[in-house]
Amino acid sequence: MKNLKVIYGAILLSICGGIIVRTEWKTCKKQSGISNDYKKKYKIMGDINNANIDYILRWEGGLSKHSKDSAAANCVPDGSGVHTNKGITWAAWKAQHGDSEESIRRFYEMSHDDWKSIYKLYWEGIKADDIESDLIAEFWADFAWGSGVYGAAKQLQKFIVSEGFNIAVDGKVGKNTLSALNRLIIMKGEDYIYLKSYDHRVNFLRGLDSFKHFGRGWISRLKDFHNYALTKINGS
Repeated sequence: MKNLKVIYGAILLSICGGIIVRTEWKTCKKQSGISNDYKKKYKIMGDINNANIDYILRWEGGLSKHSKDSAAANCVPDGSGVHTNKGITWAAWKAQHGDSEESIRRFYEMSHDDWKSIYKLYWEGIKADDIESDLIAEFWADFAWGSGVYGAAKQLQKFIVSEGFNIAVDGKVGKNTLSALNRLIIMKGEDYIYLKSYDHRVNFLRGLDSFKHFGRGWISRLKDFHNYALTKINGS
């Protein structure tokens, strides 16, 4: 009988201990700031194949020789004054393909494959494949497309710092930047991070000197992306 009481006591202690451990684990999880209803759909990694290419091309149009554009400092060396095609500057194109006659011909033709190969440089520059949200990855890749990888990377880091993380603002997306961003996505959710990123970009654009020339178009374009983003968030 004495041995039986010892066995019962051990079983009761084990059960209580398990309850305490589980309770403490749940309490720690709640206190960590990680949302318990973190949605599975947010765990999709960035994927360039899911990017809304049609949105970009719709706004970029074709050849441009606008003299107020910063790209006007590097025009195609044929006297045409053209500096951009479908959003790709001649400077960016030349850095990858040189300035031969063949390269100039391809720049003017700008096949879908050639266009995407340049877009991929911006996607990879912001390390979009390593961002744990397809939508957030696409948003910051689009930021890089519009403002350059270095400029977008610095703004991403400034955004992360504004959310309470202590990371370097050096224009280089590395392990610390990605870790902080992915942590933010987990803690606060994709919806919150997207909306705050959107506000950050709007404020950034409004602070540029060239906003007086191109601001209306920039904001209209960004609103177009915003509408697209909301459909992804709402799952429609």
